[in-house]
Amino acid sequence: MTRITFVGHSTVLVETADTRLLTDPLLRGRVMHLRRIAPFPFVAGLIDPDAVLISHAHLDHLDLPSLRRLPSSTRVVLPRGWARLARRAGLHDVAEVEPGDRIAVGRVHVLATAARHDGHRVLPGRTGEALGYVVEGPRRVYFAGDTDLFDGMRDLAGRLDVALLPVSGWGRRLPAGHLDPERAARAVALLRPRYAIPIHWGTFAAPRSRRESPERAAREFARLAAAHAPHAEVRVLLPGEQMILDRA
Repeated sequence: MTRITFVGHSTVLVETADTRLLTDPLLRGRVMHLRRIAPFPFVAGLIDPDAVLISHAHLDHLDLPSLRRLPSSTRVVLPRGWARLARRAGLHDVAEVEPGDRIAVGRVHVLATAARHDGHRVLPGRTGEALGYVVEGPRRVYFAGDTDLFDGMRDLAGRLDVALLPVSGWGRRLPAGHLDPERAARAVALLRPRYAIPIHWGTFAAPRSRRESPERAAREFARLAAAHAPHAEVRVLLPGEQMILDRA
């Protein structure tokens, strides 16, 4: 059985082949000027994953206070150059990867993939690569992290059961390097997964965007994906909701 739980923002718990993987854990109510506007769900096993997959070093994706909530034995997979930050959070089993690297975690493999996003961190002020990941187990689950649309997504076409795609940011305007609902729908057309799940929406908000409907981006993505990629089924999950494949 493969179970996918949307925790909120880019944090997703992927459970498959008796292996528990947590993406970009953001497990607190505030980061920088952003406040969580969605209730924090109870998710069994959330803070006891086998591994954490970090897409890039932005403060809302590589969050040290959230990493400190995890057992020190948790494995961390992240882009090259940022291992010391994970170790600063008390986690010692750290693997730095780049696109094309594949590592074993429990009974699955994790493939690092390219992304189009500036992975810099405000402090200590250095640039860095951003990644996506494909969890390769009984089902293949692609976590895009933060990325813009790019032709290299075609390389995964026809090989994915689920695509976890960011569809929003902190307001209606997004800078380059991000997917809005339209570009995310076009990404589904390139990736050709069986299912698409929108992430990075409706969980945290900046002060000026808190009056907007938190579900607007996800619903717009579902509408556009139906036009661009009718072969894929979109599942919009609220924080705490799950999708289960191959239920026993």
